[in-house]
Amino acid sequence: MSRSKTITEALKYVSNHPQPSTDDMTQTPTWELVGRRLFEIANNPDVKVRGSMARATRAQKIILDRLVGTRRAGTHPAQVKSDEIDFVDLTVGVLDPNLVGDGEDE
Repeated sequence: MSRSKTITEALKYVSNHPQPSTDDMTQTPTWELVGRRLFEIANNPDVKVRGSMARATRAQKIILDRLVGTRRAGTHPAQVKSDEIDFVDLTVGVLDPNLVGDGEDE
């Protein structure tokens, strides 16, 4: 586990192992610490801090691009794959439930 990993390998490892591998952070590899911090930024924005929602969205984009991939210009749109990534819903508590409709027009 001490060998270096690619960004994709590190993010896959962190997403598959939500708990740190050791309690001693001095023994945790750097790639694991960076991956955990990126997931923490993506899933726990602080609405009281200016720019944290943008930072969380950017972190989610980085994770999605590395784990799922992007398409090159001129190629067909991405096809359905079995990869799933769960993110925290960042709109909870921000949107007023009275303003959000149920999708039906009256």
